Parts: sequence; structure tokens; C-alpha cells
Amino acid sequence: MDEDLFIDEQKTSALSKIADFLEHASLVKIINKLTDYAEILSEGKLSAIINYNYSLNREQLNEILQLLLKIRALSRISLIAQKGTRDLEDEYISNIFSDSVNPESISSFISIRNILENRLTHQTQQYNMNMGKSNTTQSMPINELRGHVKTYIDLSKSDVTVSSKAQHGFIAATLHDAYITFIARSDWWNDRTYMKFFFNEDDPERRNQLVATREPYMSLIRISGNINQVLDTFSSLKLARLQSDDKKTYTEGTPSRSVQDGGQAAFQNVQARMFNDRLMMTPFGRQYGNKIDSIIIDLFTPITKDTPNEDTLHEIISGLFKTFTAMPETLQAPGNSKSIIDILDLVIFMDMSVRAFAEKFIYNNRKESFLKFYSDKNKDAIEAFLMALFSVYFEEKFSGLFRIIQSGEMRKYACAFIIKRIYLTQGENLTTFGFFLIKAIARVGHIKIS
Repeated sequence: MDEDLFIDEQKTSALSKIADFLEHASLVKIINKLTDYAEILSEGKLSAIINYNYSLNREQLNEILQLLLKIRALSRISLIAQKGTRDLEDEYISNIFSDSVNPESISSFISIRNILENRLTHQTQQYNMNMGKSNTTQSMPINELRGHVKTYIDLSKSDVTVSSKAQHGFIAATLHDAYITFIARSDWWNDRTYMKFFFNEDDPERRNQLVATREPYMSLIRISGNINQVLDTFSSLKLARLQSDDKKTYTEGTPSRSVQDGGQAAFQNVQARMFNDRLMMTPFGRQYGNKIDSIIIDLFTPITKDTPNEDTLHEIISGLFKTFTAMPETLQAPGNSKSIIDILDLVIFMDMSVRAFAEKFIYNNRKESFLKFYSDKNKDAIEAFLMALFSVYFEEKFSGLFRIIQSGEMRKYACAFIIKRIYLTQGENLTTFGFFLIKAIARVGHIKIS
């Protein structure tokens, strides 16, 4: 229990530092970019994903990277940097999957697991050759790997050239730690595929321990829970700071819910007070602001009634996609527009990437690997489909407002006003599809956004 508390305190401290330079929505976007990632990431590529449009410095990048490693959102593996050198190079594997309970149903999980197994096959041969063993397919003993890891770490700290044996032992240890996460079983050491690469005669208690870091093994389900916990904690930290800043600037009123609650109502209450004077007090804001805010609140309030199951969602969404591909203009027909509203009322709260959405609800019965199928052309078609859906969704949701506002310039101003109000009241909680809505509003209003 004390150890868990210490780990939680460390996470909170790390999150507090990150909260100084990163918004909650940005952290969510980073997590979404790493969800169902089907390839091994170089350090440069991972830095590009983390730093996408955020202009972070190296120290800030490292803070985020260390947090992701700590909560096991990433596994760090090593390989020989280049032929003829004795240095190792870091690479990373994302452990974030849209379905952590049944990851075998996700093609990206199968792909990255196959990559790991191919690497392990090669590394087993390399390891045994370096150890002078005649049988190059023999499983690597875990106790030997632990010894090589200790040697590698000790020599690295003393700036002494690390032997080839210690290097290959450390490489095998990092691959081991990444691989047992992907096997996703409590009894992984009995798994036949595991025994193909590793021989483990440890006591049961030690079998749940990683080799390269000596930290406890963690399943994908536990990792997914860790990520959600971290995002919730980060949201509460940002909310607390907003409330603190609000109290410094405005002395009247207090949020309707406590910081500990971390609720959306408190966030909206703080944000509304902070920005009402700037937007809502304009002539347009006084006339239409309350109506726009009421539509936004309704739009971002989760549906509490019974929702359709995944098969029904797939049937409706894939049907709309076929309609869009054949006759995109018919999406605005009454029957289709009603389906779009019903579906997007649910989709807008889905915290998943576009790729995961497409695989789950549009192409979930394909025989070929989705990774191979998901080319730039198909990706563009799916994003165009989503933009078309959200354009219809926006115009239907705000139809009452635009029956009043018909002037071209006023419509453009109204769209800009709506985007600002969404950002100010919902920005911390926008999913990938929330940003699609904003893009759709910008397109309807002919507004350029960065």
C-alpha cells in the first residue's frame, strides 16, 4: 500500500510539472496519437509525435516521455545503433490500445507483436552466438539476462566500454519486458511462445518482475487504467489552477463544485466567469450568447438513454459511409440527417483515434491487415466522411440560430463565436471528434484555422 501511494505521489509531482506547459486536451491528443500504434518508434519519431504543434523544449519533451514510461504507456527497447559501434540506441513501443481487454481483435496489436517476435527470433540467435552456444535457437535464461543487465548498467555508469555479451543481454532483457506486456496473461511464463524465447526457472514471485528495470510486470488492462487515472488527475490539476487564477482575478462567486470533484460543471463555471466579459458582453453576445451556450451545453451533455451496441453502430456508420461515397449530397436528406445526429451524439464523446474508429465501425470485417489497407487515400476518404457528417450535424444542431442569422458575414461571425465558446467551455475535454466538429464549423463559416 505504501509503495502504491509513493508511486501516486511521484505521478502527481510529474503531472504538476507538465501542467506548467501543457493543456489537458494536448495530453489527450498525444495519448490518442499513440493509441493502436502499429510500429516501433524511434526516439526522433516519438519526439515529433509528442511535440506536434506544441513547441516544447527538450526538457519539457523529456518530462512527458518519462511520465509515459512510468505509467507504461510506452516500453523502451534497445538495439545496436549501427554496424561497427558498441553503443545502443533507444526505441519505443506504444502499449495503448483502444480495446485493452481483447487486444487480439486489433490489427495493430497483432502487427507489433509479430514485429517483437521477429526481433526476438533474431536476438535469440545473436545472443547464443555471442555466448558461444552451439544451439542458436536455445531459449535465453532469464537469470543470465539479469546478470548481463547488472553488468551493462555498472559499466555504463563508469564510462567503460561495454562488452558485446552484456550489450546483447541488455537488448534481450528490454525485448523481454516489452514482450511480456503484449502476451497479456497473468501466467505468461507458461505460454509456449514465451518459452520459445526465454527460459525462466525463478520462483513464482519473481516471475512477475521485469528484467531490465526490475519493476513489477503490468498487463495492458492495468496500463489502460493507469492512463485513465493519470488523465483524470491531470484534468483536476488544471482545473485547480484555473480556479486559483480565477480567484486572483475575480473575487465574486465560487465554483459550484469542488476541485476534488474535477467535474465538468465546475470547469464550465470557472471558464464562463473568466471570459464572459470579453465575448458575452458584445452586442452579438448579449443577443445570441445565451442561446449558443445552451446549444453547446446540450451538445456536450452525454446521452443517458440506452445506446445501440457496436454491431448496430457499425451497421449505421458503414451505411452512411456508403451513402457518402456514392452520393454525398444525400447526407442532408431528412432520414440520413436524423441518423447522423443520433450517431454523432455518441461519437463526439468517443476517446479514440480516427484509425481505431474506421477499423471498428467502418471496416471491421476486412480479411486483410487493416494497417496495410489504411493507406493515405483511405485515410483522406474517412476524414472527408467525418467532416461531411459533422457539417450536417452542426447545421442541424444550430438550425434554429441560423434561421434568425442569415447574412453571410453574420453567419461567419456566429461560427467564429461558437468555436470560441466551445474552446473556452469544453476545450479541456474535447476528443478527436470534438476537434472534427470545430473544423466542420470553420468550414461552414469559411474560417481559416491553424
